[in-house]
Amino acid sequence: MSKLATKLRLVLAELARPGAMRDDWFAWAAGQMAHALIGAVLAGALLFFLPPIWACAVAALGYALAKEVPDYLRAPGWAGARDCTQDALFVTAGAALAVAIAGSHDRLFFVALSAALAGLAIGVFERVRE
Repeated sequence: MSKLATKLRLVLAELARPGAMRDDWFAWAAGQMAHALIGAVLAGALLFFLPPIWACAVAALGYALAKEVPDYLRAPGWAGARDCTQDALFVTAGAALAVAIAGSHDRLFFVALSAALAGLAIGVFERVRE
């Protein structure tokens, strides 16, 4: 196997590993913002083919089923469920933000942005407090 294939396999294995990053608030916050970006990109791409509400729903549910359910099956229990739920909610917020921006839906934009920022603040506070 080539060096590139080996490195790619290591990167993909690391991305597939679920983790709540309980001891690193900055890494957790960066990870959640990455989840929001994934949701925004997925929904933005789906907006070319689907109505806005469907683009948001397909992006959020598709990601949850493709990534978070297998993650939960690898790490079952309360901690795994909590991590997977948080990740899926940030993807959903990102998808809602993309749909809101594309459709000029001011209320949806502020609701999605407020939800993402509140979730981020709560998660960071939990990690800093520990």
